[in-house]
Amino acid sequence: MSDDAFSDVGSEDRYVASDSSSVAEESKEIMNNWKKRRELEIEERDRVEEEAKRKLQEEAEQHINDFYDVYNKKKQHQLEQSKAEAEQFLKEREEFFNQDNTLWDRVLQLINVDDADQIGDRDRSKFKEILLKLQGDKNAPGLSDK
Repeated sequence: MSDDAFSDVGSEDRYVASDSSSVAEESKEIMNNWKKRRELEIEERDRVEEEAKRKLQEEAEQHINDFYDVYNKKKQHQLEQSKAEAEQFLKEREEFFNQDNTLWDRVLQLINVDDADQIGDRDRSKFKEILLKLQGDKNAPGLSDK
């Protein structure tokens, strides 16, 4: 074999070496591009997640504020209603005690005379009869509190 035959082999090695270096550079460039795209995708995903988190927090705050607004309105309405009911009760009580009638007349206003005469084993018919006889009697016993 001549040196020329071996010289061709060496020249091919140079082509292979130069081809492999360009492939290495090309693969580095591909990897760099892939890394950049990946980083951009991650940044975009993080930005979207952060925006969604912020919106969720704002909605939660709004729901909490709405809840307390409704709660406070209901509480205020309940307080006003209770106050009105208390005033109405006191007014009715005052009117009841300022009536120009006897104590027994007021007792008859408070009880239901139409209730059953027999409840359990107790007969209430006699008690009702006594109260009805005392009704309107200005000289009835037990009226000394006036």
